[in-house]
Amino acid sequence: MKKITVAICTALASVSASADTILGFDATLGAWKPAYSGAVGVDDFNVDEFTLAEDNVTFIQAALEHPIPLVPNILVAHSSIETNGEAMLSESVTFGDETFLVGSEINGDINLTHTDATLYYEILDNWVNLDVGLTARMYSGDMSVTSDFQSEDIELSGVLPMVYGQARFDLPFTGWSIIAQGNGTSYNGDSHTDLTAKVRWDFVPALDFAIEAGYRSMTLDVKELDSFQSDLEIKGPYLGLNLHL
Repeated sequence: MKKITVAICTALASVSASADTILGFDATLGAWKPAYSGAVGVDDFNVDEFTLAEDNVTFIQAALEHPIPLVPNILVAHSSIETNGEAMLSESVTFGDETFLVGSEINGDINLTHTDATLYYEILDNWVNLDVGLTARMYSGDMSVTSDFQSEDIELSGVLPMVYGQARFDLPFTGWSIIAQGNGTSYNGDSHTDLTAKVRWDFVPALDFAIEAGYRSMTLDVKELDSFQSDLEIKGPYLGLNLHL
């Protein structure tokens, strides 16, 4: 009976090890608390005048890795970025096709919600991990500006191709990792970056759970992405829960 039990345990361990070798899964769910600075609109209106709300942003990302040569791994991520504020205009300002006159009290709602689809290759896979690839970032947002007598809705629904990279350094025998991850693109005067630096602690190794904390900085300097024009910087700390199989 003991021999049978040992054989079963050995077989299960072998299957588990093979599954980890064949497929890898990594997912993170978290909350990001960003602050907003920069300008939006045709006249580069300073968003500080809106006193934009610094609400938590929810985000999720999941990656699936496999050992098939030449076929890229896939990562999907989603961030729901929404904020709003109000301002009293000290001069006339144009948003989209609408000019709001001096003295107007305006409300602004900004939605930069986006989804990333990334294809990448794992270049290194030991205590130093390195991934490189390409991302298609799909925006499904807008900017809405209203006053008592006027309103303008500026759609943001374009797709941006971006370069992707991630480097992870595992500190041996500690359960801690240091991670740098980012996307970036620049074309025809427009540029967009999204960079994250974080630390991860594998606090329950047996359950494959970890917590991570870091800082995310996103810039959006665009004039030609749909009708949306901005020179924004969005940055702040975040906290997340990670599952890796």
